Amino acid sequence: MRIIITGGSGLLGTQLVHLCLETGHQVFSAYSTHPPAIGNPVRLDLTDSRMIHDAIERIRPDVIIHAAAVTDVDLCEERPELAYLINGEGTGKIGEEAKGVGAHVIYVSTDYVFDGRTGSYREDEPPNPVNHYGRSKLLGERLLRESCCHHCIARTSVIYGWGREHRPNFGTWVLSTLQSNRTIKAVMDQYVSPTLNENLAEMLVNVVDMKLERVLHVAGSTRIDRYNFALKIAKTFHLDPNLVEPVKAADMNWRAQRPADSSLDVEKAMRLLDRKPLKLSDALERFRAGQVL
Repeated sequence: MRIIITGGSGLLGTQLVHLCLETGHQVFSAYSTHPPAIGNPVRLDLTDSRMIHDAIERIRPDVIIHAAAVTDVDLCEERPELAYLINGEGTGKIGEEAKGVGAHVIYVSTDYVFDGRTGSYREDEPPNPVNHYGRSKLLGERLLRESCCHHCIARTSVIYGWGREHRPNFGTWVLSTLQSNRTIKAVMDQYVSPTLNENLAEMLVNVVDMKLERVLHVAGSTRIDRYNFALKIAKTFHLDPNLVEPVKAADMNWRAQRPADSSLDVEKAMRLLDRKPLKLSDALERFRAGQVL
């Protein structure tokens, strides 16, 4: 198959490109700023409708895995117009163009479409985002549906892992800080479903192979607060857990509100997919054994 992967040089995109090439697909790595190391590079600006049209019309993909987004939650709060333009309208435009060529779109969305009041959210529960990042991603979901293209909305949570040196993620930040014998502050009252990028890529490629058209929660299967997540990273890598200090979300100097418990119920992914969501302990062992691609 011909597959376009947006965000092809990102934390998730790099893993997706690698996996799709391994399985014999023709892969086009779409990027905005950082050219990808593997795959056929395609420059793609999600604020440029003409560029999106030209790229999809020229490549005529069978599948588009749309992993590109503005994911900096505080930046989205500072510049909501950028968030809605890229995460929302850009996703809608991809859906419109995908319909024109008959492509199946897998849209990587987020647990932040929920307000965090209950946690362990199922796919059929109503979204109610509390910040502009979540609202912009929810707009992307709505516009993708309205485009009437074949699609799967794949929501995930706190992606971490190897593969993007120019921007750390929670896992690599905790690891590098503790390895430098410095303390970190980790929030003890914000619950998530940490997701290893390798495992997420496997699940998304499984979605591609099965041609699923639905909303599906594809995240790690462990609900945990960020403080204990950091502790587990420390213990997995045999680092000093005493360097991890618990703090409350109210004490953080965040511009955007975060949902208190945005953890995802992954029962459907467990039932439907061959590549299952990993428990955190298993995912961290893979993280420890891994290396930058």
